[in-house]
Amino acid sequence: MTTSVESTGGRWHDLDAVRAFALLLGIAFHGVMSFMEPRFWIVGDAVTDPGANLAFYVIHIFRMTTFFVLAGFFARLLLQKRDGNVGAFLGNRLKRVGIPLVAFWPVVFVAIVAIMIVANMPAPGTPAAAAPPPPPPGFTLQTFPLTHLWFLYVLLLLYAGAAVVKIVTDVTRIGAPLGRMLDKLTGMLTKADFIIPVLALPLFAAFYFNDAWNMWLGILTPDTGLFPNTMAVAGYTTAFTFGWWLHRRADLLDHLASRTWLYGIAAAVGTWGCLTLNGGSAPTAELVKGSDHALYCIAYPMTAWSYAFFLIGGARILLKNESPLVRYLSDASYWIYIVHIPLVLLFQYLVKDYDWHIAAKVAIVLFGTLLTGLLSYSLIVRYTFIGTILNGRRRRKKTPSGTLQEA
Repeated sequence: MTTSVESTGGRWHDLDAVRAFALLLGIAFHGVMSFMEPRFWIVGDAVTDPGANLAFYVIHIFRMTTFFVLAGFFARLLLQKRDGNVGAFLGNRLKRVGIPLVAFWPVVFVAIVAIMIVANMPAPGTPAAAAPPPPPPGFTLQTFPLTHLWFLYVLLLLYAGAAVVKIVTDVTRIGAPLGRMLDKLTGMLTKADFIIPVLALPLFAAFYFNDAWNMWLGILTPDTGLFPNTMAVAGYTTAFTFGWWLHRRADLLDHLASRTWLYGIAAAVGTWGCLTLNGGSAPTAELVKGSDHALYCIAYPMTAWSYAFFLIGGARILLKNESPLVRYLSDASYWIYIVHIPLVLLFQYLVKDYDWHIAAKVAIVLFGTLLTGLLSYSLIVRYTFIGTILNGRRRRKKTPSGTLQEA
């Protein structure tokens, strides 16, 4: 999605890995949904388990917050590589993000609908289910189904917003002094370990003042409609903005690494606290006002940020040096995430009626999706025009021994 190059000339292997992890974790997030109770997913399995609910809940706390932090980081890196040229920056983003959204959305949507129809057909010899109400005439701004590709749409909005801020601050000439002030403030708050409460405040407000909020679902996924909900705007704009500033203060990455143990403990305690406060309620629990659960409203975003810093700091310690396997997975993760929902649904449908242990079914769904995604990436994406659109052009050349390697 972006070119990830450190100021020293090498890739940010650790941050590439975290971004890829956040994307690939989407396979697990959606993969367990057919095993949840009560059912609200497209495919419902014959086997359910509370562990699926727990996995869904925990993953949802931090996955996309972490992703948008990295998206902001690499966005500013790209702008820097383009010498601050906003037009070149936006052109690159339209190619790497806009074109995949427009090109793959119809294919993904049709595949999802097809599997939805097949998965909900009555068994032979059973009465047909009642016909659903007719769909509205066409999509509207409020009902457009972005599916899981909503993240591409939100990224485009964030890139546009960043470009506007860049232009305004350049024209008014407040960018340099404002940047120095915020650099100092960001560093001070981070090194004093006060940054997490500050970053949690926008999402706390979005939760607290929401009159109809399902606590269990956390940030409402903006997958329907072209106007993202308030929670998504507050949570993901904050994450993107901090990631942007983290690139300005990349020296703070080593501080996050030194505090990895602290963030890990905070994430674990926060998860336990959130589960305790929400009473183990299910996804379809009655909606409640955020103001009725003020402690939960602040605990949830603080836990999300603790996870994000734990992953970033941990990767800084363990994955700073290049690993061919991690590099390959990082490159493939974008494609795999785009196509993973139809694959997940297909494997869920194939195993749903078997009376197998849930661990076996989950393994088939997750590894089947991952391996199919990797295989398709290798065969039809990496060295083709699709790969050029997603990640830039890659070429293979022959070595003196006659073998092929990437140029």
